[in-house]
Amino acid sequence: MTADLLKGLNKKAGLSLEGLWRFCISLQAKNPKVRNFFIRTAVTAFLVPVTFLIIWAGDWWLTALLTVCAVLGGWELANLVTRKKQKPIQYICSIWSGALVVSVHLYLEDYDFMFTVFPVLASIPCIINPFTFLGEWAIKSNLARKLSHIFIGITKYSVVPLIIGGLLSFGLLLNDLQGGRDWIYSIIILVAATDVASYIFGSLFGKRKLAPKISPSKTWEGGVAGLTFAIIASIALYYLFDLHANLGKSIGFGVVIYFSALFGDLLESSLKRIVGVKDSGSLIPGHGGILDRMDSILISLFVGYFFVLWTIV
Repeated sequence: MTADLLKGLNKKAGLSLEGLWRFCISLQAKNPKVRNFFIRTAVTAFLVPVTFLIIWAGDWWLTALLTVCAVLGGWELANLVTRKKQKPIQYICSIWSGALVVSVHLYLEDYDFMFTVFPVLASIPCIINPFTFLGEWAIKSNLARKLSHIFIGITKYSVVPLIIGGLLSFGLLLNDLQGGRDWIYSIIILVAATDVASYIFGSLFGKRKLAPKISPSKTWEGGVAGLTFAIIASIALYYLFDLHANLGKSIGFGVVIYFSALFGDLLESSLKRIVGVKDSGSLIPGHGGILDRMDSILISLFVGYFFVLWTIV
């Protein structure tokens, strides 16, 4: 009876499941933004549960996830800052970003700092030095300029593993604290909630630009909406997870994560604007590069760890 009723309504309205599907496909074909939205949604629907499952498993599973993100993120950041796409330096930055995450895991397994993290940190400039020297020395310029470029290059490329691998390592440090897994979940949920709220409310009601020279799409209205949703999400997470914190500290955590996520987003946007690219890569369909997805998370893991360490644990 219900099927007959639906069939009758479809005939009256001139609609069918096939027609609705064709309509959605035609929308995607005509409007690239709609097509991109469908792709983003499908990819997100796959990645989010997989990520949460790996975080729940913890231990080496979490380390493996962060290491893969570090290797890919290190490659993309090195690709943005290297001169003339110097592949050897990109490989070094990528591998050492991942190595730094693994070394922190070993350190947390009670191995000595001098035999885990320190060798990785100390070897970064040593490995980068000869490749930077050869690359910069080949450029025609006077000696002073060459030496200046070599020094700047070594400093700049050495920072890449520290930014990507170093900041992602705080995910392991945070996970090692009491209730660490729930704090990591909270950061991801807060960043996602504020990002979506800022985008939707900014698109619908945004008039005043927040940082027009860095990220023209961001507005003050969207920013206020993002902050509001950060507070709402923090209250919900307080009741959802066992965070070992009172409601006030939970809200404070949400506010701190909101501003750190915004800072990370604007920081990456400014770098891409300087380089002159829209996305850091094209690894994730509909999203861009992995760095485009991690920019807010990186700073948030760092800030979140110290917030929990100093105010809660």
